[in-house]
Amino acid sequence: MREETTTIEITRSDRDRLNRLRRYPREPYRSIVHRLLEQSEDTEPLSPETIAEIQASLDEIKRGEFVTHEALKRDLGIE
Repeated sequence: MREETTTIEITRSDRDRLNRLRRYPREPYRSIVHRLLEQSEDTEPLSPETIAEIQASLDEIKRGEFVTHEALKRDLGIE
């Protein structure tokens, strides 16, 4: 059974970018978009441990427990 299709509106610059992603000259946009969607989906969700580590890092940042790039470069004598 064939899937129902629809029309979308994109900018010319995005269309040009899609054209550069073609694997062969007349590859349909639907194939390019499908490939991009497949590549962009994360099939492995974050583990509870990883989520907890991210939250802990965000909490540290909120408490001001971080070093800026400028301070790190100064401390290391870079630039």
